[in-house]
Amino acid sequence: MFAQILLAMIAVWLFYLGVTTYSVFDILAGCCLMIKSAAMFYAAKTGSSFQEEMTKWYVQRNSKKEML
Repeated sequence: MFAQILLAMIAVWLFYLGVTTYSVFDILAGCCLMIKSAAMFYAAKTGSSFQEEMTKWYVQRNSKKEML
């Protein structure tokens, strides 16, 4: 839990730093860290990892294509 909060705080700080200094790299790094933090929270909440959910979605998507 501490890692998620720390990662989110660093992400917001990087995003803010990127906006104030017009640094695209800091903005992208902040966004990536925000997504990573959200994925960690989702994995902790649901009990399955983000990768497992993406795999389930991919399998469902491919099975729907095969039906058509």
